[in-house]
Order: sequence, then C-alpha cells, then structure tokens
Amino acid sequence: MLRVYVIANKKSRRMFQQLIYFFTNLIQRIFTFIQEFLHPAQTVEFDSGRTVTIRQKIAEGGFSYIYYATSSTDSLQRKYALKRIICNDEDILQTCRKEINVHGQVRGESNVLHLLDYKFVSTSSSSSSQKICYMLFPLLTGGSLRDQVNRRNLLSDDLNQVKAISERRVLVLFKGVLEGVMTLHRAGYAHCDVKLENVLLDTSHITGYNDNNSNNSNSSNNSTAYNVDEEMSFEMTSRVNDLDDGVPILMDFGSARELVVKLVDRKTVLRLTEDAAQYSTISYRAPELFEGGLRHGPLEADVDGKVDVWSCGCLLFGLMYGASPFEMEFRQSGTVRIVECTHLRVLGGKIPQVPARREAVFKYSRQMHDLVEWILTVDRTERPTMEEVYQRVEKMLTRPSVSSSSGSNVSSRLV
Repeated sequence: MLRVYVIANKKSRRMFQQLIYFFTNLIQRIFTFIQEFLHPAQTVEFDSGRTVTIRQKIAEGGFSYIYYATSSTDSLQRKYALKRIICNDEDILQTCRKEINVHGQVRGESNVLHLLDYKFVSTSSSSSSQKICYMLFPLLTGGSLRDQVNRRNLLSDDLNQVKAISERRVLVLFKGVLEGVMTLHRAGYAHCDVKLENVLLDTSHITGYNDNNSNNSNSSNNSTAYNVDEEMSFEMTSRVNDLDDGVPILMDFGSARELVVKLVDRKTVLRLTEDAAQYSTISYRAPELFEGGLRHGPLEADVDGKVDVWSCGCLLFGLMYGASPFEMEFRQSGTVRIVECTHLRVLGGKIPQVPARREAVFKYSRQMHDLVEWILTVDRTERPTMEEVYQRVEKMLTRPSVSSSSGSNVSSRLV
C-alpha cells in the first residue's frame, strides 16, 4: 500500500508541476501579446528590401545594443542578431564604417561572423542630431567560448563541479579560432581583441556561406546587402565531428586595424598604444601594445599579426582553465582566483603553475603547456607567427596520444 501511495504521490506532483508550467507559459504568452499590442515591435528596413522586426534585447555595452530580430518580408521567419550603434560623434561613426569594411573583405570566408546587411539612419531633435548604425548578422545560438567556460564551471570554487574540456577538443576549438584570425590576416587586418567573449559557437556546424552573388554587392554608404543567401548550400567540413560544442566563429571587428604597422615616428607609436587601450582587453593585450612597449625608428620591427598570436595564447589558456593567465591565480586547492590584470603582470609574462590538486583531477599534457608558453613569448621578435602556431596545432592533433581524453590522471569529468 505504501508503495502504491508513493507512486501515486509522485504522479500527482508531476501533474501539478506540468500544470504550473502550462499556466506560467500561458501567462507569459498573454503578457507578450499585450505588450506587442500596446507597443508594436519596431522594424528596420534596409535599402536592399530586407525588413526585420526587433523582438527583444540580447545584450548591450557602451553605445551599442544587440537585439534578437526576425524577418518581416517572408514566411520563413528567419532569425537574426541586429546590432544597433548610437553614433554620437565622428569617431564612433568611422569605427562603424571600418567594421563594415572589414566584414566586406572577409565575406563568405569560414570561421568569421558574416555581415548580412547594414544601414545608417539619421535622427534629429530640437537640440541635436546623430546617426544610428544597424548591422545585421545571422543568429548563432551556441553562445560564446566564455559561455562554454561558464557552462563547464571551469572557474568554480568546487573542483567536483569542474568539467574540463578534453585536450583534443581544446585543440580543435583553438584551431578554429586560429583559422578565423588567419582569415582576417589574409584580408590585411589584425583583430586586436581576440578573447573568449569574441568567439561564438555555431552549433549548426556551418563554417561559411556559399556566396554566389559576391560580385553584385551594393556599394552605397548608407546601406548594403551582401547578397548572402541564407538558404544556399553551406560549406561542410569533416572536422565538425570533433566539434560537439560548435564551430568557432570570430566576431566583433570594431577593434581591427591594418595588419602591418611600420613604426616610422612617435605619433604612430602613440596611436597604437592609445587604440589598444581603447579597443583591446587588457588581460589579452600583447606586451608591446602597452605604453612604453614600442620604440620608433628604421631599425624597429613592424607591429604585425603577432599581437593576435599573443591574444590567442591567452584564449588557449582560458579554454584550459577558464581565464587569461594574466587575470588569474591558482589556489593551493586547485581552484581559480580571478585577480586584477596589470601592465606589470603582462610584461612579466609569468604563466601560473598548475597545482598538484588540480592535475590530480584532470591533467593536460606537457606539450599543451609548452604550446601556451611558446605562444606567450614576451619578445615579439621571438614570438611565433600565426602560421607557425597553426602548423604546430595541426601536428599535435595528428599525434595518437591526443584523443578525447588527455593525460594520465584524467577523471570522467574531462569531456
């Protein structure tokens, strides 16, 4: 009798939970309907003829906002990410134009986020006038590498909660990031802000659009459609089998600048350091981009893509342990403590030693740590190039020892 009562009680609780979920969902739908009725959704019409409806805000920062949007001109209700930037001054306006131009140079390439459309809209009031820039991107729902780190609890104070990424998966994800950065480099740009937050995961395993209309783009300054047909066949690669978490897609080109900069005078050096302070995240910033890190003159080596190599090294360490090596320390317990990143920390180039307690739970190979140390060479003239890093990663992936599990002391929490 007791067993029958327990089973019946469980069924009742389950039905009660389902009823709560049903009514909660119903109330949310009614509330949404009322909100949309009282406050009709805003639409944005691009000069290409494409119209999207803004649904809800996803994120915001500074003068920019990211919205979830859907197509208003077809029955497929395609989903987009719409970026809205308030251009209060000429500098922000020029940054937007530069970002759009960079996207145009890498159109149709793999491992980079594709700009589908853009538009500048002038607004004015009795007191001021300004421009708003809209950029339309495909909606990627896999989150970012930072989200991946958070989902796996790499920064948890409880080691039992940590689900480390396997060595092979780290390398495959890292290889995808390198490919995205190299795409930018081939177009003549350095990204200058490569970090976990700026790499999205495409869970549809789409690595590039097959743009058959790339020669027909509109060159208008106010709006253009890149004529990327979202329903065209997509380039598929065999490597997606290794990417259970999604294909890495590099985003946010507002920080990008010319790939090679010759240090001809003091003004050039100051511009580099000022731009880095404004656009580059300090914990991922190369040592030479800090004040006093560069000299000018005919004998000085150019500043080039090696600034992105450094950032990629910080990102690689972040995939392994949750944060850039210059913004974290290990406690003796093996857990991570986030600390303030300073100029001196970066210049010192010291990578935190992994304590035995952490390695007892999950351990990356010596080759992985050597790779990080090699990439994070403080002297930029001795630092490897992006191509050298890519080749070394490819070789490591072909080693039989690099499997879905890594190291000798690996627990089931390594996935």
